[in-house]
Amino acid sequence: MSADKDNIQTGTKGKPTWQLPVAFVAVAAVAAVAGGVIVNSVGGSGDSPTTAASGGGGEQAQTVSDVTVVGEHRGYDEVHQGGEENLENVLVSTEWLDERLQEGSLSDQGIVLIDISEHLASSELTPYQEGHIPQAQYVNWSEGFTQPNTREFITQDEFTELAQSLGINEGDTIVLYGDNSNWFAAYGAWVFNLYGAEDVRLLDGGLHKWEVFDGRELTEEVPQVTQGDWVAQPQNLDIRALQPEVLDVAEENVNDGGSDVTLVDIRSKDEYDGAIGVDPAIFGGEATTIWGHIPGAVNVTWSTIVDEETGQFLPADEIRAIYEEAGVDFDELIITYCRIGERASHTWYALSQILGADVKVYDGSWTEWGNSVGVPVGNNTDQRAGLWGSSES
Repeated sequence: MSADKDNIQTGTKGKPTWQLPVAFVAVAAVAAVAGGVIVNSVGGSGDSPTTAASGGGGEQAQTVSDVTVVGEHRGYDEVHQGGEENLENVLVSTEWLDERLQEGSLSDQGIVLIDISEHLASSELTPYQEGHIPQAQYVNWSEGFTQPNTREFITQDEFTELAQSLGINEGDTIVLYGDNSNWFAAYGAWVFNLYGAEDVRLLDGGLHKWEVFDGRELTEEVPQVTQGDWVAQPQNLDIRALQPEVLDVAEENVNDGGSDVTLVDIRSKDEYDGAIGVDPAIFGGEATTIWGHIPGAVNVTWSTIVDEETGQFLPADEIRAIYEEAGVDFDELIITYCRIGERASHTWYALSQILGADVKVYDGSWTEWGNSVGVPVGNNTDQRAGLWGSSES
């Protein structure tokens, strides 16, 4: 896939009209609470988003999003599902899924199949509403997983409600797939793991492999499911990095000769270098004022670990070799990032679930970093870059 090329803006185009995104500034305070950790961007109790209203001369509505991250540190044992020992523990083939569909109800087999596609207009694949893999349900990655008017995920209770509405029971196997080589399916897998799901697998190659490469059946029938009983846990903050943690790593890379933590930037080399940014006409919410990368990050574009023809992951030993050649130390913590976290989740899946490394996703990613004041930025172009860059941008 060449989506990176599709989603970028070169620095030589005329200046377009855009709306600057509101950056999510992640942390103002960190405090231990009842065995967990609360990270709040604006202070206050942070129980839920609040809405205030009214001004003189007519009704006005102002939304104040009180963003709170509630989680705990549960380590990696519950996250790693034994992909190193048996790849099928984390990746299932289209043949595997087809065999179970032929057997009948996936629910009766303890399997919940979920489509998490992005549905870009440029996609060659059929949107869920027009056709999907039989017995698959659909989750919209943004409306389903995030709170309104913030970039924070829905609460633990809300995630429980979502999962149960999908018919997920304790002990079930959750199989995710989507378009764009499983970008958002991998993001969904990361979010399910974040909330403590124990058996989450990707359909290797995603919808592309099923629909285009294999030419298998699609259906418009939406399955009816019975309410499940699975209960989410607090977020496992051992697989999620917020900006302050990443800033510590970046400052160690700048000032202290390097950090033990490896940052992996999975965007295209031109994005990493700071030569280009996202096209705001397509992804306005992902545009940034500054282009470049987090200092010390290595650049391994997500697509280098994917078979171009099938969309499947490359063999595990080939993936490991690619990252080792880039300087990734599998004995140390790894943090992945992209623009908003979905492609970073794809790389997280490879490093964590297939190779068994300890990995976090920095889901704020470059959309947050490139719009933040006072954070260090690496740029390899020797030019002023970004939407606040040269007059040519």
